Amino acid sequence: DLLIPTRVTNPSDTTMTAQRRAQQLKKEIASAIQKNRRKLWDWQSEHARLAPPPFYCSVDLRDAGYKIVPVDSNLYPAGFNNICPDDLRAAPAALRSQVAAIASRLGRDLPGRILVLPESHTSNLYYLENLHYLLQLIREAGFEAEVGWFGPVPEGTPRGDRGSLALQSATHKPIHALPIEIGPSGELSAGGFVPDWILLNNDFSGGYPTLLDSVRQVILPTHALGWHTRKKSTHFEHYNRLAHEFAGIIGMDPWTFTIDSEEVSPVNFGEGEGVEQVAASVDRILSRTTEAFERNKISQKPFVFVKNNAGTYGIGVMVVRSGAEVLEMNRRTKNKMSVGKNKRLIESVVVQEGIPTATLVQRLAAEPVIYLMGCDLIGGFLRTNTERGTEDNLNSQGMVFQKLCMSDLQHFTSEEPDEEPAEPTEDPVLELVYGSVARLSALATGKELAALGRPG
Repeated sequence: DLLIPTRVTNPSDTTMTAQRRAQQLKKEIASAIQKNRRKLWDWQSEHARLAPPPFYCSVDLRDAGYKIVPVDSNLYPAGFNNICPDDLRAAPAALRSQVAAIASRLGRDLPGRILVLPESHTSNLYYLENLHYLLQLIREAGFEAEVGWFGPVPEGTPRGDRGSLALQSATHKPIHALPIEIGPSGELSAGGFVPDWILLNNDFSGGYPTLLDSVRQVILPTHALGWHTRKKSTHFEHYNRLAHEFAGIIGMDPWTFTIDSEEVSPVNFGEGEGVEQVAASVDRILSRTTEAFERNKISQKPFVFVKNNAGTYGIGVMVVRSGAEVLEMNRRTKNKMSVGKNKRLIESVVVQEGIPTATLVQRLAAEPVIYLMGCDLIGGFLRTNTERGTEDNLNSQGMVFQKLCMSDLQHFTSEEPDEEPAEPTEDPVLELVYGSVARLSALATGKELAALGRPG
């Protein structure tokens, strides 16, 4: 199994102990999930009815051996090119099912045409690779699909038919992006292609796209919850409440699934604003984590992540082991923590319990990234990093993606369980555990959307 550490050369006793503990914990969780399948199904279905999860999302997980939690949730996921080919072949059915469910919920007909609005840049050729596979997935689900272009056109970009931008991915796959326009009635079109629905693959970190407010077509996920508005701290508030309920249903300690988080705002590291409050928050979380470690007989030393509260791409993240480190950070670190993606000023941070990873692949620290459509898991990959360790942020320079095939994830999410649960077996352990935790994060994102009164 890829997620159980493999090919580790001369591992230390501590590493081996962490691995054994991690494997045993996953077996206990999987057994508890299987014994309570009916209760979990009913509970999940009710939450999904009241606050439907987003059209799609991806969830970064951390398996520390003593707890398993999400550390990030992306509402506009990129990286479809990293999903296992077997899973991509199975994903169109999940996408079509999700489209049908949303159409029914909105009281609309099933759409025939879908326009993808991506990030407006061409510098990352692997992002364009992601677009190719996302477009292919939509088309294989039975819909007409094109890529639109929102934003300025990079100078020197060649043009194709219908004024399209002729782009090329990292492996030379052609992408034709059509310039969009919005008519007086609010109808958005792209090079004559008039979509029924619009699928966003753009987090709008640079600011709120007011132009899209006038569009009459369905926009999924809503542009109102990009990183111009969304806060990681809000997501984790919803997630932790759901994790407590989940743990209660399966009869386990909620600490196993929750992640201690605090928001600190306003901050400006360059000007020194809010730095003392961040340091105090770090010390509070370290104190609570130390108590939890003593209670659970964990010998590791705790640490804390300080993260940009409204950002992605792993920008604006640092690891600290005391509040004093925050007060004493150098100019280089202050600059790093001052701006996020698109050079947007960091004005709020989430201070979060540090979760190390017990997952190693070829001696490299690794973390699973799980992709969902609604509550259905469609695949994922392993993020490893050649330059980072088990306590570091792996979403940074040096990261490498490993294929992770999970075609059998559907067995728990797509079909209502039998009255009598199956006996625990070895095969579904990782799927049940990682799938269930990722699904909690998707449901939490649904709570964020519901608070805005917008469809996902």
